Amino acid sequence: MLIPILLAGLLGTFIGSFLNVCIHRLPRNLSVVHPPSRCGACGTRLPWHDNVPILGWLLLRGRCRACGTRFSIRYLLAELACGGLTAGAVAWATTRPLLVSGTAWDPVLMGGAIAALVVLVWWLAVCAVIDLDHTIIPDELTKSFQVFAPFLAVLAVTNGALEDGSFPLQWGIHQDVFGAMTAQPGTLMTWTGALGGGAILLLLASLPLARAIYGCHGWTEEDHRGFAQGVRWFAGATALHTSAAVGAVAWWGVTAWTLLLAQALIGSLVGWFSLYLVGFLGTVAFRRNAMGFGDVKFLAPIGAFVGPLGVVYLFFAASVLGAAIGYPRRLLGGGREIPFGPFLAVGTLIVLLFGAWIHAHFFGQLANLRYD
Repeated sequence: MLIPILLAGLLGTFIGSFLNVCIHRLPRNLSVVHPPSRCGACGTRLPWHDNVPILGWLLLRGRCRACGTRFSIRYLLAELACGGLTAGAVAWATTRPLLVSGTAWDPVLMGGAIAALVVLVWWLAVCAVIDLDHTIIPDELTKSFQVFAPFLAVLAVTNGALEDGSFPLQWGIHQDVFGAMTAQPGTLMTWTGALGGGAILLLLASLPLARAIYGCHGWTEEDHRGFAQGVRWFAGATALHTSAAVGAVAWWGVTAWTLLLAQALIGSLVGWFSLYLVGFLGTVAFRRNAMGFGDVKFLAPIGAFVGPLGVVYLFFAASVLGAAIGYPRRLLGGGREIPFGPFLAVGTLIVLLFGAWIHAHFFGQLANLRYD
C-alpha cells in the first residue's frame, strides 16, 4: 500500500497549491480560477513550471523570477502540509475496517471512503487557515458543504464509529429478549422525519428571537439579513437531507447505508444547534456577541462526519485547545478574540483518529464504576 499512499501525497501537494489560491482569494471575494497565478508585486503571470508544487518554490528560491520579490514560505509549507494530510488520510483509511463490510479491502467501498475523507481534510484546512487569517469562514465554503457533507459522510463511513446501540440504530432495529434482531423501517422513518421536521421549525422560529438578542448588541440590518439567510439555507439543506434519509429507508429499508445517512442528518443537526445555542446563551450572559456565526455553519457539516457524540468530543477537545492557547495569548496582550475554526478542525481530526478509543475507555470506565 506504500505506492498509493505516496501517490496520494503527491496529489495532495498539487491540491495544496490550489488551496493556497483559495485561501488568498476567497476572503477577498476574488475568483479562484481567473486570473491565473501571478506575482502579487509586479503582476507577472507565473509559467506552469514555476507553479509545480514544492519544486517550483525551491528552484526559484522563494522569489519571483521577474522582479525578485520574495514569496512567503507559507506557500511551500501549505503544499507540504496538504501532501502530508492527504497521504495520512489515505493511510488511515486503508488500515481501518469499514463498518458496512467488516473489511478494509473492498476496493469500491474503500475508494469512496478515501475520496470523502480527503475532501473533508482539504475543506478543513482551507476553512481553518482562512479563519486564522481573517477570523471569518466564507459562506462559499460552509454553505456548499452543508449540502454535500451528509452524503459524503455515508461514503466515509465514520459517523457510526461511536454510536453502537444508540439512535438511529435503536430506531431502525429492534432486539428482543432473546437477542433476535428485527428491522423497523417505519419507526426509523417516523423518528428521522420528526427530528428533521422539528429542527426546521425550530430554526425558522428562532429568527425573531435572534433579531431581539443580537439587535441589542450592535447588529446592523445587513447583519440580521445575512444571519437569516444562513439559517434559512441550513433549514433548506436539512429538508433535503431529511427527505433523502426517509426516502432511502422507504426504498431500501433498514440497511447500513440508510442508517449512516440518518446518522449524518442527526450529527449535522447536533453540530449546528450546539454552537447555535452557545451563541444565544453566551450573548445574553456576557452582553456581547459570544460566538461567530461562521463557526455554527462550519460545525454543522463536520457533525455529519463524526456523528452526534463525536460533536461532543470534538467540541470539548476544541475548547480545551482554545483555552490552552487563548488564555496565555490574552495575558501576553494578543487581544480578546481568537478564531475558533482552527480548533474545531483539529478537534475533528482528533475524533476521527482517536474518538473510538476515547469513547471505549471513557464510557468503559463509567460502566465499571456503575456496576462495581
